[in-house]
Amino acid sequence: MRFDNDLYIASTASWLPDLVPMDEAIAAGLVDKEHQNLGYESIAVADGVAGPEMAVRAGRLALERAVGIERDEVGLVLHSSCGFQGHEMWPAAAYVANETVGRSAPGFDLQQRCNAGLGSLCLAAGHINAGFTSAVLLTTGDNFAPPWADRWNVQLNLIFADGGTGLVLSGRQGFARVVSATLGADNSLERWNRGTAPFATAPGLEVPLRLRERGLQHAATPEAEGSWERIEAALMDTTRRALADAQVSVEDISRVVTPLIHRGVWPENYDVLGFTEKQSTWDLGRLVGHIGAGDQFLGLEYLVKERAVGPGDLVLLVAAGAGFSLSAAVVEILDVPPW
Repeated sequence: MRFDNDLYIASTASWLPDLVPMDEAIAAGLVDKEHQNLGYESIAVADGVAGPEMAVRAGRLALERAVGIERDEVGLVLHSSCGFQGHEMWPAAAYVANETVGRSAPGFDLQQRCNAGLGSLCLAAGHINAGFTSAVLLTTGDNFAPPWADRWNVQLNLIFADGGTGLVLSGRQGFARVVSATLGADNSLERWNRGTAPFATAPGLEVPLRLRERGLQHAATPEAEGSWERIEAALMDTTRRALADAQVSVEDISRVVTPLIHRGVWPENYDVLGFTEKQSTWDLGRLVGHIGAGDQFLGLEYLVKERAVGPGDLVLLVAAGAGFSLSAAVVEILDVPPW
């Protein structure tokens, strides 16, 4: 969708814990051989801080940076995450909303895995354009701690990192303009994260998570044939629609923000989309790891803080999550804020 009405990113922010060097993690026996050469130099690992707490820290900073936008102007909070949020059967978004903008703004949890953050931007855009509110706070936060998850080895081609992010979307003003945003999906791929086991009726029966094992179970079934091609087709289709709606091409894009993962023997996401590593945010990814739903907000903040983009530059944001769901957005930088 192309946004002919005003839609701005007023701020973006993050909260990351200390970085653990990969050499130390390997020496401690935490990382199996398959995950030792993914290109990561360090991983952000939190000690005793839950995902929603990180989201609150990042959300508060995003609100501080959103000059000219008052907290009572924020009429919706969308909180995205990939996993456990500190309590079972608990609305984490209500906590995040109360601790950032106050008691009255509705808070909704999004569980679309690593696509949830950027996907929430698309949902928030509709809320603003429909006139429900003039500003929305978007947050993400996850801690991939044991015994729930073995961050170092739980999934192929990535190492999960801890962190929180925040972004304020506004219909009035901001340092960047959202030109277009698009959602995509191929729901036939959901079984890659489900495997072949029957449905359970209670949580906590699989600790630690066995995402790789589920994928291997599904890979052995006829249903899995052609999955890689379908994933890439959905990724390309979603991105092409975002570019077409913005009336631009790959050549018009200055930088691209993709998931902070390494795809091993396959081309990297930025390669598939037609960009170079220098145009991507992998120089950030190799230092912090994959923070799940927050990679895109973190990447945009990084580009702005490093002065890697300036007024007139176009940035393409791309996300993908298990399911499979995807999203893409084209953003035009209007100004470089003094963060």
